[in-house]
Amino acid sequence: MQPTLNLGIVAHVDAGKTTLTERLLYESGVSTHLGRVDHGDTVTDSDAIERRRGITIRSAVVSFTVGDLKVNLIDTPGHADFVAEVERALGVLDGAVLVVSAVEGVQAQTRALIRIMERLGIPFLVFANKIDRSGASFDETMAALRDALGGDALALTTPVGIGSRSATVAPRHGPELVEELADRLSVFDDDVLRAYAEGPRPPTQGDLLAALARATAAGRAHPVFFGAALTGAGVGDLLGALAAYLPPAGGSADGPLHATVFKIETDATGHPAAFVRVRSGRLSSRDDVDRHHRRPDGTVVAVCARAQRVATFAAGATTTDTPAVAGDIARVTGLPDAEIGDQLGRWDPAYGVRQFPPPGLESVVVARDPADRARLYDAVRRLSAQDPLIDARLDGPDHELTVSLFGEVQREVLIARLADEFGIDADVSETRTVYVERVAGLGEGAARLSNASVALRIEPGRPEAGSTYVMGTERGYLLPSFHRAIEEAVPRVLTTGLLGWRVADWVVTLTDARFSAPTPPAGYFRDLTERALRDALQVAGTTPCAPVSAFEVEVPEESLTAVLHVLTASGATPGLPDFGAGRCTVTGTMPTAALYGVEHALPELTGGRGFLVSEPAGYAPVSPTAP
Repeated sequence: MQPTLNLGIVAHVDAGKTTLTERLLYESGVSTHLGRVDHGDTVTDSDAIERRRGITIRSAVVSFTVGDLKVNLIDTPGHADFVAEVERALGVLDGAVLVVSAVEGVQAQTRALIRIMERLGIPFLVFANKIDRSGASFDETMAALRDALGGDALALTTPVGIGSRSATVAPRHGPELVEELADRLSVFDDDVLRAYAEGPRPPTQGDLLAALARATAAGRAHPVFFGAALTGAGVGDLLGALAAYLPPAGGSADGPLHATVFKIETDATGHPAAFVRVRSGRLSSRDDVDRHHRRPDGTVVAVCARAQRVATFAAGATTTDTPAVAGDIARVTGLPDAEIGDQLGRWDPAYGVRQFPPPGLESVVVARDPADRARLYDAVRRLSAQDPLIDARLDGPDHELTVSLFGEVQREVLIARLADEFGIDADVSETRTVYVERVAGLGEGAARLSNASVALRIEPGRPEAGSTYVMGTERGYLLPSFHRAIEEAVPRVLTTGLLGWRVADWVVTLTDARFSAPTPPAGYFRDLTERALRDALQVAGTTPCAPVSAFEVEVPEESLTAVLHVLTASGATPGLPDFGAGRCTVTGTMPTAALYGVEHALPELTGGRGFLVSEPAGYAPVSPTAP
């Protein structure tokens, strides 16, 4: 079976990752035309909005081969508003290439991506791009990488004529490289240390590069390749390094099927296709499979489905109707109800864990032409299928069409997609804060009818741990349909708390439930659950909480005082600044609602040289009371 590597290209926005993707396709012979972001003709940014804006919004899959290695390459968004899309793509990778600019160095979003990949255990190489630009620096780039990485960074190529348009690269070899590899690898590789200090002969360059490959797979080291994606300098060295330093996909094609859905794409006729990563087994067209779906309350349900057509990636973005085996990424049609996060075959809870909390902002979407209201709802629901965190819903007494968003750029893209893809002119309100309510104390409630009763206890759960329903009685007291009615009613009731917001992170325990003849309908227990739980919640009380975001801001030293003033005024809690190379980094948390204002103030405060990256960090109590 041909070895497969599912490779991600990740970077801070404008670091050149889409340009590198185009160059990899060109150098590997898949493409005969070198697409450019500024020309709007790239392979992966095929969406009209992506081409107009010059940014990647949705992850794209293309394929090429290097020797006998098949590479499925996933180009991911760089803008922080699309962090959920990045997360989904990273979840299917075997390895990655982190693109950094040799001019700007390691930027704030770069550090966030590094942390995510290290947390997920994804081995990655580094491509230091833009050596053909004025201001590019080998030493500063390496120093910044070593400061940001959890593991070490080791340059395997060196730029020649750096900072000029004619810049090229040369492979590093010989005694200088051997000494550096031995010195740095021996810090965490005992075999290298013993061979270097006590062995009958010193380790050779080949020995040390093999040790570097092992360290890369373990996340302890990251080979660095310098180059310029626009001119092609250094890209050949990077291509050759993929098979040498990144481990191919594992899994057995003979085992039971297990695949995860990481992307939903809808064609012009509205028919969805699911992009899946096959982790074990085989998936063929017209196979009947079990599709596992996690409900909002955390329960997992399985339904039988048929994969009508299974296509794997062959060259570039083209696909062929061939079975997908362990390691493959496939495009599957015939699963109309599939959602991102679903698993095919068997369920594995290890692949059902999110790395980011959901968005903390929401907006109301209104069609400019009232006649488009029904079409608008259908369109937003279809977009929500492609990005479940949008969470399209009808809220409030007026049934406003509401969506959850990460930020203003995502809001602007939503307006553009409604116009371009569905022909609907819509207004999307300014984002507003989504509050939640947390249970403040312990509360108990009971409700009774003549022949049925329910008693419940509610108490706080661990923050950000989700919600838990506990069966505190013996099942024999009730019919299974009654238990099901109670369990399904609890999360529905708690979608609205005492202040009107969703109740989060609760533990509800059924402490007593009984019935007598004549046997009541299951609907009685839904009603009793609502009454008992409302009483319990009233006793316990709730605390309103607003979304907060963890932030990292990097600015020139001379701008620090002004930036700290803005951060403090926005309600942020900044930590101590970290200084280095004329710049400083500040991390901390701030109300999510304040992010947009701070982000847009930075360019003026820093002369365009400041960067801010953020990610959702849960909720924190607010005062005064939330609206």
